[in-house]
Amino acid sequence: MKQTIKVLVIIIMTSLAVAGTVTVPNGSVIPVKTTNQLSSAQLMLGQEVICSVAQDVKIEGQVVIKAGSPVYGSVQESKGGQMAGIAGSIIIALNSVVAVDGTNIAITGSFSNAAKSEVGGTVAVGVILCPLALLNTGDDGVIPVGMQVRAMTMGTFDILVE
Repeated sequence: MKQTIKVLVIIIMTSLAVAGTVTVPNGSVIPVKTTNQLSSAQLMLGQEVICSVAQDVKIEGQVVIKAGSPVYGSVQESKGGQMAGIAGSIIIALNSVVAVDGTNIAITGSFSNAAKSEVGGTVAVGVILCPLALLNTGDDGVIPVGMQVRAMTMGTFDILVE
């Protein structure tokens, strides 16, 4: 019985020595990457988008956010290509990331892309040669798979690490 109590005390003391709290300061950089292609043709304003953390985030030598952790964002702008060669665009705002202990950390950052406009060439061809050329639609805004940006934390957060 005494032997069992000693073992339990050792296990509890060891776990307390290993676990601790690390404070993630305001403005800490979080590398974020897209895991899917994001297109203005497929996403609507306000729709949730999930990206991932590109590499481990360490504070004081401890991993507080693991690579691959989900990063939640939302579509702030989504305009498809329009007639007369008007280009589409897309903007994704990054809102939060999940830490190793499950804490949601507020972040700020964004992905954006505006396709190349074809208005000048389309209008010139339409006026000079054929008005049907004005029916040419511009390209959609597209953010490719694997694109990376740096987001930053908004506030300080205490994270339980092991």
